[in-house]
Amino acid sequence: MRHQKSGRKFSRKSGPRHALLSGLVTSLIEHERIKTTDPKAKELRKIAERTISWATSVGNLVGNDKNDAADKARIVHAMRQAQRIVKHKPTLHKLFEDIGPRLVGRPGGFLRIMKLGYRHGDAAPVSIVEFVDRAEPEAEESAAPEGEEKPAKKAKAKAPKAEKQEAAPAKKKAPAKKKAEAEDKPAKKKTTKKDE
Repeated sequence: MRHQKSGRKFSRKSGPRHALLSGLVTSLIEHERIKTTDPKAKELRKIAERTISWATSVGNLVGNDKNDAADKARIVHAMRQAQRIVKHKPTLHKLFEDIGPRLVGRPGGFLRIMKLGYRHGDAAPVSIVEFVDRAEPEAEESAAPEGEEKPAKKAKAKAPKAEKQEAAPAKKKAPAKKKAEAEDKPAKKKTTKKDE
């Protein structure tokens, strides 16, 4: 019987499986949004939520110079616990300096899984995993006036077509030159070993 053996194995032994999940958590924290298969996303959420909660537990203490020895010890302990999963130092610092303080008041549920559909190659169900309070970079770009950007894009799109049309007649003229040169030159006689 398989009682109390929760979690997916992903057809891997424990070492490669832990490395896979550790890499997924690290990528998620670094980019704040990743695309992966549904089963991996569901397992990732369990481990990532635990890791992020270590950062939020000391989120109000990080960056504060007036911490006493007990507070510093709490921060070090939390960072070492999270370091079991996030082994990349800059990503670990991002977790504790940026993400942890940002999510301090939230009692859990830091991540969102959105199903995308099926992957083209193997029809695997694919999802996007992202932070719930993630700032959309597209919203910042849309603040710029759109009227100026769109004509520039259209002009760039039309330019390659014009170049192709100009290049096409040039290609047709090239074979005619070769034929004319071939007519001017006398034909070379092929020599074989028998002729020599």
